[in-house]
Amino acid sequence: MTKIVMRACLMAAMLAILPASAKDKVPRTLTRAELPQGFAIGSGSPVLALQVEVADGKVASWAPAGEGGGNLRGTRSGDAAQTTLMVSSALPEAIKFDLYVSTDGERFEYASTCGVTPGVSSFEMWERPITQFAMGNPRVLPKGRMDCD
Repeated sequence: MTKIVMRACLMAAMLAILPASAKDKVPRTLTRAELPQGFAIGSGSPVLALQVEVADGKVASWAPAGEGGGNLRGTRSGDAAQTTLMVSSALPEAIKFDLYVSTDGERFEYASTCGVTPGVSSFEMWERPITQFAMGNPRVLPKGRMDCD
């Protein structure tokens, strides 16, 4: 009888945890005003850029860069049916960043991205027209590790 009770308690605990885990995977949606401070916001055409400063293997500071500047850059391409953002980095370290996308310029949805390694561009694609991007929160990835989330 004790084993049956233990199994029932374990099953109940697992079922209680499932909704919380599934909830974490739902993309966050923010209004333009709710986007974190310091994010570069724009269409990606001609470029969306951040100036990132790294010291002792960590991001020391970052800020939106003006046109033609920045060492973490996103460039948009695509058509009405599909949007692509090519992200490149001039930093010597692999960098991960947060990206939000918007179809109307007001509501931004968190988008999964991959880290960008030095000298290699990352391509993020959506099967819908994206009008605005918000890029920020860059961080150095540990050596040999590539994250996509």
